[in-house]
Amino acid sequence: MGVVGLVLVFSLASSQKLDPSKHPIVTTNYGKLRGVKKDLNNEILGPVEQYLGVPYATAPIGDRRFQPPEAPGSWQEIRNATQFAHVCPQNIHGVLPEIMLPVWFTDNLDVAAGYIQNQSEDCLYLNVYVPTEDGEFVVLS
Repeated sequence: MGVVGLVLVFSLASSQKLDPSKHPIVTTNYGKLRGVKKDLNNEILGPVEQYLGVPYATAPIGDRRFQPPEAPGSWQEIRNATQFAHVCPQNIHGVLPEIMLPVWFTDNLDVAAGYIQNQSEDCLYLNVYVPTEDGEFVVLS
């Protein structure tokens, strides 16, 4: 039983090693981030590296609520930056008259609502998109 468990642990550990060409790691002032390389399926835009949910300030919750922003804390391990973080609390229905909202927004309220399901006051995160050198570059003149 112990040998089977040990084999299982080693197989899980080896399967969690991510391909660096698809999951790049960058070093920031606060620690390392693991992103994901993403093709945009676009004639003009080439592939990008995405770093999602990157903290840019300490969460404004608890005693920090309504206080001036502070730099985020650092981290020792590689931080997974491959998923969107919480969004700030908001309501897309009834805030503005529909006539003031762009048509692309009002025609896609269900899609927009899907992006704001995960709401929290802990929402001070950035999504960073970095162009790679893999794509074709279009020179606009």
